[in-house]
This record gives sequence, structure tokens and C-alpha cells, in this order.
Amino acid sequence: MKESRWLRWVGPGVIAVVAVGTLASGTLGAGQGAGQPPGTIRPCDVGAADRTAAATAPGPVVPADLATQAWYRLDPIIDTGGALRGQRVSLGRGGVRAIRTVELPPEAFAAGPFGRIVLIGSDDGAASRLQAVDVVTGCAWTVAVESDVVRRATIDPAGGLVYEARVDRASRADLGIWSMPLDGVAPASSVLPPLGPDARFGRTFSTEFAWAVDGSDLAVQSCGEAACRIRTVGLAGRPSRELAQSDLGLLAGFDGERVVTYAACRGLPCPVVATNLATGARQGLVAESGLALVLPTSAGPRLIHERFEPAGLRLRSIALDGTAEADLGQLPDGLRLQATPDRAGGATRLPFDWVLVAPDGRQPIDATSPGSQLRHLPDGLAVALSEVVR
Repeated sequence: MKESRWLRWVGPGVIAVVAVGTLASGTLGAGQGAGQPPGTIRPCDVGAADRTAAATAPGPVVPADLATQAWYRLDPIIDTGGALRGQRVSLGRGGVRAIRTVELPPEAFAAGPFGRIVLIGSDDGAASRLQAVDVVTGCAWTVAVESDVVRRATIDPAGGLVYEARVDRASRADLGIWSMPLDGVAPASSVLPPLGPDARFGRTFSTEFAWAVDGSDLAVQSCGEAACRIRTVGLAGRPSRELAQSDLGLLAGFDGERVVTYAACRGLPCPVVATNLATGARQGLVAESGLALVLPTSAGPRLIHERFEPAGLRLRSIALDGTAEADLGQLPDGLRLQATPDRAGGATRLPFDWVLVAPDGRQPIDATSPGSQLRHLPDGLAVALSEVVR
């Protein structure tokens, strides 16, 4: 079994920013589809402290807590001629309940959840607007309006800073990474310089952010057609570092010192390796992996990944030093690991030591979809998502 990297990645994963004014939306019930009459997300009437509190709202501790936790999913909107006419962000709490959809133009992005917040970026051709949607309270506020084009954004774990990846409006040249307070009380400042051209990687098609599993540093992934460069911002006294080997591909995660990536493959399965940022030393983790991501666990940071077998997919885990492999059981037909947000086109906050397996590896928005499961990493225990979010 093989699958194209581009079929999975170019749609939800490579999303830039372009025109949208007020966010159009419709509130959906469980199992409903899109196409509801558009509305607007009301403005949040909150102060700076309330915004930080929303961005740092506690995550779920046990599976039952997912009933109140925010998630998002990004899907393309295709017209009858097969052309992309927009993007639809679905925002929800607790499985397929209480879903709100937000329609965006063809080039747009979403990121999160950060506490109760999902960030949505948009551009009207003259300025980029970054909005924070509080999924739980159902309101939104404008974080920033920039003359440059904002391609991606993220919020730090402390909930105080927003980081943006920007390009020049006229030339689309990279302008580096910028940060600003979430409350908007101070202007943005540069934290990483522009990424220089490199013929080994070709044109950069996408930029993604990823936080270390302990929140200690921020990685910036910039990918060409097959290979990716990864830089760290260098927070809390750490040096900024760059990993620019042209045989490395998409980021699966990192622990602050070791960066875990696929090889520069055009599809799956694909090798996964861990590279020490300081020394460049590599450790092969998986020879042929399906979807994968790095998570903090009670046994330390681990790579959770799919293994293709004649009978179907199995879920496995391994420590980042290549030891302590563990089997987490067979995946039911139609279910995949929900991996990194750029792969999954969305994200869900989960309790510690749990992962989500879902239809095509994505948070379901249709109650008729095959039943998603939570998998407990220490022992492979499977729990139906529908059972814990009632």
C-alpha cells in the first residue's frame, strides 16, 4: 500500500492567505453538512487578561474532558468544474457536536487549538488580518492587521505571544518570522531573518510552525517540492539552529534537541529519522512509516506511527533514541492516525498519553463517519470517541 504525499499534503496542508473580510459562518448540529446560511462570528467583549486566559485554558486530563475541548478541521470547497473556490474551517467541541463552519477564500489558514482559541488568517489584497476565534464562547477578535502577507501564525504555550510567518506583498519574498503580544499592546518584532534561497530545495511551497513537546522552543518548517528546511527560533536562551539537509522531508515533531522528520519522500510509507540539532547525528527510527507524530508521554517523548502490513495498518510507538518499540494494535478499516496539523488539515486537543485515530486521519464532521477511537499509548487500549464525549 502506497499513498501520494501530494494528495494528502497539498490540499489542507499548503494553505496561504488571501481575501476575506468578516468571517462568514453557519452553526451546524451533529451530522449536518455545509451549506447552512452564512452568518458572522460575534466580536468578543474581553480584555487582555481574558484573551490570555482563553489561549491558556487547561487541556483535557481524561477522555471524558473532550466533551468541552475545541478542535478544528480545514477542507477545500470544490466547484462543479473541479476548481478550488474556497476553504471551509469547521470549529467544534466534543466530537461532531456544536460545529460552526467558517467559509474562507481559496488561500487561507487556520491553526490551533491554543486553549479555547483557533487562529484564522485572511488577506484582502491590501492587508492581512489575523483573528482569534474562541470556540467555546463562540466569539472572535482581531489579533493583528498587517501590510505584509501573513502566511502562518501560532501562539506560544504561555499564551502571551503570537508568532507570524510573513512574505512581501509585491514579490512574495520571505520576510522571516515575527512575534507580537497576543493582546496587541505592542508592535511586532523580527525573531528570525528571512530564509535565503537554496537550489537544493527549490521554491518554498509551504511554511509551518511546530512547538517542541515541552513547549521550550518553536520550529519553523519550510518545504519545497520534496525536501524541507527546519529552523528553530531559539527561545529561553537557546541558540537559533537550522537543519538544511536536502534528503529530509516533513517534520513529525521535536523535543528541543532532536528533530524527527520523514525522509524527502513523495509518498508513504517513508523512512523516519531523528536528527540532533547540535551535532547533526542521525538515528533511524522507522524504515517504512505511514502517518506519524511525536508526542510527550509518560515514558518520555515518543514517535507514534503507522506500519503497513498485509492485514492492514498497525499503530506503533518508539522512543526518539530508537529503543523501546511498542505495538499499539491494529487500526480498524477506514481509520488512520491523526498526525501533525499540516498532514491532518486540523487538530484536536487530547489528554496526555492518548492519540486519536479517525476516518482518513481527520477529526470527523459527519456523524455517519466510521467511529473514531482514542488509543492509550501505554497499553494500546481503544476507546470509542463517541462514548467519551456524550
